[in-house]
Amino acid sequence: MRPGNCSRLLFIAFAAAVVPFPGYSQSSSEPSSTQWLSASAAARFLDQATWGPTPATIAQSQQTGISNWLAAQFASSTSDIPDQPMLTSAGLPNRDIRPVQAAFFQNTVTGQDQLRQRVAFALSQIWVVSAGGGVPAAYAYPPYWRVFRNNAFGNYRDVIRAVTLSPAMGRYLNMANNNKANPRKDTSANENYARESMQLFTLGLTELNPNGTPVLDQNNNPIPTYDQTVVTSMAKVFTGWTYPTAPGATARTNNPEYYVGQMFAVESEHDTTAKTIFASITIPAGQTAEQDLESLLDALMAQPTMAPFVSQQLIQHLVTSNPSPQYIARVSTVFQNDGNGVTGNLQAVITAILTDPEARAGDDPTAAINPTFGHMREPVLFMPNILRGLNATLSSNSAVYYDSSEMDENLFNAPSVFSYFSPLYRVPGGLLGPEFQIYTTQTAVDRAGIVYAALYGQIAQGTTVNLTPFVQQAGSTSSLLSYISSIFLHGSMSAALAQAATDAINAAGTPLAKVQAALYVVLTSGEYQIIH
Repeated sequence: MRPGNCSRLLFIAFAAAVVPFPGYSQSSSEPSSTQWLSASAAARFLDQATWGPTPATIAQSQQTGISNWLAAQFASSTSDIPDQPMLTSAGLPNRDIRPVQAAFFQNTVTGQDQLRQRVAFALSQIWVVSAGGGVPAAYAYPPYWRVFRNNAFGNYRDVIRAVTLSPAMGRYLNMANNNKANPRKDTSANENYARESMQLFTLGLTELNPNGTPVLDQNNNPIPTYDQTVVTSMAKVFTGWTYPTAPGATARTNNPEYYVGQMFAVESEHDTTAKTIFASITIPAGQTAEQDLESLLDALMAQPTMAPFVSQQLIQHLVTSNPSPQYIARVSTVFQNDGNGVTGNLQAVITAILTDPEARAGDDPTAAINPTFGHMREPVLFMPNILRGLNATLSSNSAVYYDSSEMDENLFNAPSVFSYFSPLYRVPGGLLGPEFQIYTTQTAVDRAGIVYAALYGQIAQGTTVNLTPFVQQAGSTSSLLSYISSIFLHGSMSAALAQAATDAINAAGTPLAKVQAALYVVLTSGEYQIIH
């Protein structure tokens, strides 16, 4: 535990959970996406679309407007995570993913492709591969991350195909070397990827209306998207793929694990029988593994359930845990048809999510408060937001990944295929609050301790913050609070929080101490913990 008053930290952090959605304003008016933005509206938009606003990015988005900002992000060059060695210096398998985690966080703080990174991370939270869950090889993760980085603004069909043929996913959910049934050996196709590809990645468990509500049968019961017979047939569709052939090796029917490149088909191990899958669609007999996969992709993209299933999760990760059915329906409509007859256009979907009236309503500071709008800063969002706001510098060996792990979100090491937390998790009272699933008394204390370390010590190895811009404002309490509020609270600091910060400032002596005290109060407050 970092130094500090544990009782005070616990009280402050617990208050963040008790009052989870303060200070959000909503109105029915939708601002033009090309008009000049107020500083508060720009900061709020950037909190949804990036890893955190800074004075420079707030000013830039104010001048460009949302549409032009999005266009620039869609065209921006991409950050990368460096490839990792397969073996350690001792010749052992390299299972150290810390350099991958360090590079990820370095990109979040300094990378220019902020929106691409945010969307890629959201996709990776849906399509989970975990170091602790079967893919410990560190060199597997840069190629797997690039799948989402490269397809973040592409088509969801390409995401499905790329992940399906990823050797990391092939290992994690047992699709690699998934051979057709062999009656002599009493073996059958592995059903793991077949099941999860539907349940978690594309369709969900029940058919959905465009607004995300379940489709009901004549007895008012939800209609399942698939049953066990479909899982068995889907498993046959996925037979006959093996790992890429490592350099210098000879291709085999069942290649050993190798995580660079795509898996390739071995037709002798592919089941060529006819297969009846979801929606009673039949994939004809006699097709190759590649043809069966393309038939499956055609079938998935034609399922109306996929649009609300995927759209709701992307909305949750970027904007709000509790989107209205109307919000989901509007985004689902774009997922189904981007206006040019294309299904699954993620660039259009992300644009729809971020420019929707429900997302932008809170930009109006005079609007009525909606206490149920927003979502908690999960640890992987919490850390970059603080670091960007505090002008942090991260070296290649920065250990801020440890702080995220300490708060129960260990990057690239989710506890299961169900990710770090479930999109269906509800807080007491019934509201969806996925990130609260990993918010405990201990992780609440950890959040406050991390803030304390950033302000009064060193937040992590290889990481420094620069409080000079704040110190320059410390001659005036109102100027300092206004500056802090503009960066971390979209300019919407409540009177109660401002008074608490003022009291802390008045109790401090030097300009630096005033800054540290004010920032500590704000960054451990309930108002900051929630992106509203």
